[in-house]
Amino acid sequence: MQRILLPLAIIAAMYFGPMFAETTSGSATGDAETVRTGQFFIGNMIGCLTELRVPLGEECSFDGEFYDSPLVGHAMNWTAILALGAGVLGIIGLLPVIGRLTSIVTVLAGVGALAAMGILSLTMLGTDDGLGAIRWGVYLTAGAGLLTLISGLAGMRGND
Repeated sequence: MQRILLPLAIIAAMYFGPMFAETTSGSATGDAETVRTGQFFIGNMIGCLTELRVPLGEECSFDGEFYDSPLVGHAMNWTAILALGAGVLGIIGLLPVIGRLTSIVTVLAGVGALAAMGILSLTMLGTDDGLGAIRWGVYLTAGAGLLTLISGLAGMRGND
């Protein structure tokens, strides 16, 4: 059951959790801090899913740049797609024969979540805002990714 719920928890933490804060300055408003959730990165993909379309293609991917690099958005989109696939395969994996095969996808979803949050953190390290701009959504997503990785490894071992 955890191989179904934990990949979906990655997507929920990635979508709803605040990921970073950016400081903008204007002549009329002065310095203002804007907190961005993961919707900034995977909002188009979730929109395609709610319209019952396959979340692949140009209209469903992150097309913006995050501090002059589209790498973070693409990593988070592919992680969300992989986590969604792991959740769906987890339902099929309730059958005894297929159970260990779905654990491989679950492990990949956990590693993908950890890698995407690592790429986001490394990108923030090179900005003026620095690591202080990272919010708790990154830690929550990385924690869900680590739990998903552990669950997938336990499933490969044969423990449910």
